[in-house]
Amino acid sequence: MIETFREASSESVYRRLFELKKELTDQDLRLITEVDFVDVVQLVAVLEKDGRDHVVGGGRYMRSAGQKAEVAMLIDDEFQGLGIAPRILRHLVTIARASGITHFEAEVLPSNEAMLKVFARAGLAVETTPTEGYVYVLMDLTGGDTPSRGNG
Repeated sequence: MIETFREASSESVYRRLFELKKELTDQDLRLITEVDFVDVVQLVAVLEKDGRDHVVGGGRYMRSAGQKAEVAMLIDDEFQGLGIAPRILRHLVTIARASGITHFEAEVLPSNEAMLKVFARAGLAVETTPTEGYVYVLMDLTGGDTPSRGNG
């Protein structure tokens, strides 16, 4: 995870964290690695790169209140646009539903059109609300069996 974070462009890091950050702190690493697969779930995508496994991105949700959870993703720049984020989102939705979560929420920078498209094409009812500085996204997980398999 540290290597993937270091390889991500400053723009990708900013889109995910809303701040420029060059290194992960010990607290950041705890947030990434301490999961219970009920209230906090972290999934990663691993591909072979240069003859070894490499984490090319990840997505997580953290229960925020009751049946809502905040969802976020970071995909290594080199691997963006390959459908990794939609696949991770599909799996997160499945796990969240099994844990009683009915809604995902996210704060997305308006310039992060790719992430907004991933959410919009997920096959879920999605509401977006522009606010000062970001777009608030609310996804309803209660409809349908599984999100669509779009490429996003």
